[in-house]
Amino acid sequence: MKTTLKLTSSVFKMFVRNRQALFFTLFMPVLIMTIFGLIGFDRVPKTKVGLVAENPTPATQQFIEQIKNISAFEVTLGKLDDEQTALSKGERAVVIQIPNALIPDPAAKKVPTKQTVTILQNIGQAQQAQTAISVISQLLDKTRLAITQAPDIFQLEIKDTNARNAKYIDFLLPGIVAMSIMQMAVFSVAFVFADYKEKGILKRLIATPMKPRQFVTAQVIVRLFVALVQTAILMAIGIMAYHAQVIGSYPLVFLISVLGGIMFLGLGFTISGLAKTVEAVPAIANLIVFPMLFLSGVFFPTTAMPEWLQHVVNYLPLTHFATALREVMGDGAGWVAIAHHIYWMAGWAVILVGLSVFTFGFEEKRV
Repeated sequence: MKTTLKLTSSVFKMFVRNRQALFFTLFMPVLIMTIFGLIGFDRVPKTKVGLVAENPTPATQQFIEQIKNISAFEVTLGKLDDEQTALSKGERAVVIQIPNALIPDPAAKKVPTKQTVTILQNIGQAQQAQTAISVISQLLDKTRLAITQAPDIFQLEIKDTNARNAKYIDFLLPGIVAMSIMQMAVFSVAFVFADYKEKGILKRLIATPMKPRQFVTAQVIVRLFVALVQTAILMAIGIMAYHAQVIGSYPLVFLISVLGGIMFLGLGFTISGLAKTVEAVPAIANLIVFPMLFLSGVFFPTTAMPEWLQHVVNYLPLTHFATALREVMGDGAGWVAIAHHIYWMAGWAVILVGLSVFTFGFEEKRV
């Protein structure tokens, strides 16, 4: 036990002094979360609208101000030629030509003449253009009813409902935690032990009074501790910097992180056993890890994938790892609710650890 503790301390010091390991363990996940967090996929893009009105009357100018105040629009006032050029370049969804006297003067007693509002739409942005046209039509109808003083025979009642508004960062954060633990467990173990084998360090270590399992145990303890640190740091940054909501049990989140770490440590030891040289590690690791990054719901929901592909990704270990974290952190799920994912993770842990025992032990004997 004393030997294992000393080895654990030594391994931890080596890990902390390894700048590359620290970069890919902590700074890279934070950088990815920062990039995706700043992009803000949950923000609805504004419709770009060009307005053309050369010399509007005061009443028409008030109508224009109403259009400019619509939060879904990004309005630009300009000349017709300039706005048409912007429309042809795809910089506008619609260009609206508003007659100067579109809205009659309320003080005038004469019957207003019919005015024509011309809308040029960008067929390349048909959805946004139709949305803008619909909003403008409703605004014109409302203005017409106000001018004609038609009686209001409808009433719209709006009731507030308490609901948790999940943002993209709430979806992203659990995926980033799962991804960072996977990369740390797989790449740090695979590279370290492949390097030790290639340089003959493992062979010399086995010749010492230290037992091989003590060295491996120390490596596992350090990386599981790092997994907990990763989880805590990423959650803290997500909550404080991006106002992510974590409403589930923190102990359960850390427990899932440890189980995920054990699962992918098994994969890391398996890859280190299969790789004959350090150069072979990234080829084998990326062949396994890279597809999971994009197919396991780390950055985007798996429901957006074709149905046949969803059946495939439901068997991937990272899918259950990220989903379990997401359901606990985002939905406040308990142990019973995520039991399905826990069973899958435990099954994968048994398989991968079993493979690592076989491959790693075989490779050690060959050295």
